[in-house]
Amino acid sequence: MPNVAVCTPSVGMVRTRYCSSLIRMLVHYQNHPILGMEEEPRYISYHVIEGSMVGSARETFVDDILTLDSTHLLFIDEDMGFREDVLNILLSRQMPFVSCNYRMKVPPCPFTSRKEDDSTWLETNKDSTSLEKAFATGFGFSLIERKVLEAVSKPRFSNAWSEKLNAYSTEDRSFCIKAREAGYPVMVDHKASKRVYHVGTY
Repeated sequence: MPNVAVCTPSVGMVRTRYCSSLIRMLVHYQNHPILGMEEEPRYISYHVIEGSMVGSARETFVDDILTLDSTHLLFIDEDMGFREDVLNILLSRQMPFVSCNYRMKVPPCPFTSRKEDDSTWLETNKDSTSLEKAFATGFGFSLIERKVLEAVSKPRFSNAWSEKLNAYSTEDRSFCIKAREAGYPVMVDHKASKRVYHVGTY
């Protein structure tokens, strides 16, 4: 029985496309069956934290959600646009940790997911249709089951130095590493990825 907590860390710059996408998604979720869970009742809640520290907001979200009866945490960033059925698609996969792949906002705009061996960026193209394991992924639109949150210890979201990237990583990379170490692979859903977009200059 899915009970999804939608969590958005915000710096106070929520995009119009995020708002309109969220409304359509909520209506669709309540009125359309989820493949494989057609007879199950569905619940959803919405949570937002405003502040400049995204990693700290994500930590607070997880702490709060673990005190509730939520089965899934859905991270959606405030600069994402998405089709109304993306949440239903991700839930139908019935995977502990499944995320969408999308392009960064800064040129040359690579994708946010990394290949399973962390050698380079994982791309979603016109021929990508199914699930694929990743080393790490962005949390712009990412669905995580409760058992994964329970298995990942603090600090869950930290900006650590990455030799592979030759830069400090984003907070989502450190969570992905810990989830994989706990036995939960990071899965990218290419079908759903084609239905989300990052709202930036381009």
